[in-house]
Amino acid sequence: MSGDDLKFDQLETMASELRRKRSELFEHVNRWRDERDRINESARKIREEAIKHKEERDKINGSVANVKNQLQPLYDQLDEKRKKLVGIEQELQQGYREIPKKRRVERDLNTVEWEVMTTPTRELLDRDRELELVERANSLRRRLSTFKKPPKRTEATMEATAEAKATEMNIRRIRDEMNALRVESQKHHESMLLMHRKADEEREKANQAHAKFVEYLGEVKKVEQELDGINFQVRGIRDGLRAEDLKVERDKMAQVNTRVEALRQEAQRKMAAGEKLTFDDLQFIYTGDGEDEDDEKEAPKTEAKQPSNL
Repeated sequence: MSGDDLKFDQLETMASELRRKRSELFEHVNRWRDERDRINESARKIREEAIKHKEERDKINGSVANVKNQLQPLYDQLDEKRKKLVGIEQELQQGYREIPKKRRVERDLNTVEWEVMTTPTRELLDRDRELELVERANSLRRRLSTFKKPPKRTEATMEATAEAKATEMNIRRIRDEMNALRVESQKHHESMLLMHRKADEEREKANQAHAKFVEYLGEVKKVEQELDGINFQVRGIRDGLRAEDLKVERDKMAQVNTRVEALRQEAQRKMAAGEKLTFDDLQFIYTGDGEDEDDEKEAPKTEAKQPSNL
């Protein structure tokens, strides 16, 4: 086996191994491409879910804003009703301001009356003392009569209080409704954030899968470049072998033609010299063709008589 044939076989073996390797790499390329596409699809669905939670959150927040707008008029009403109630209460308090003084006068009067009732009869014989106690009691009674009676809680007070309480309950109900909506909004907000975090994690996984896809695709390109180089060498060897075969064949034909020409000239010389000619000599002389070199080596040498005219 020639050196070119040996190198040709080696290159064919290397090309076969590279094609096998390229096939395996393509399996990795397809697997990571499919994995990347699957994860991207998953991330897309998660993002859509996050968008739904955001839309629901924004919708609820809009409802919260509408409900909140209902509160301000109620707060204004409550302020007015409280002011009204405070005014009524202030009027009521005017009568209660003298209660401490009235109670002191009542205590003093009770003390004087108690002293009169408990003082021995012999001491009451003291006319001045008796007159003093009586005069003091009368003075206390007159003073007590000057105090106004505290006004009772009127129907207006109770009505104002009831209206204020009703407004407060209405405000509390709306606030409870707002708080419930805010809790629901917060749930959607947290779900949205969770979906975004999951989508980011999926996107990171997809980026890693894409990096693997690109990595193996690069390996495929390297193998294909190496395979192209080997195929180029194989074609070169094939073309070289064909050119060499043609050259060998041309050289062989040239050698045969030279040999035939030499034999023809030799046959012509023999004929001109009147020497005995063989059958092959006669063929070279009359036909100009000779048998193949190998045939000449194997063909028996036969002699022929010269023609009578020579």
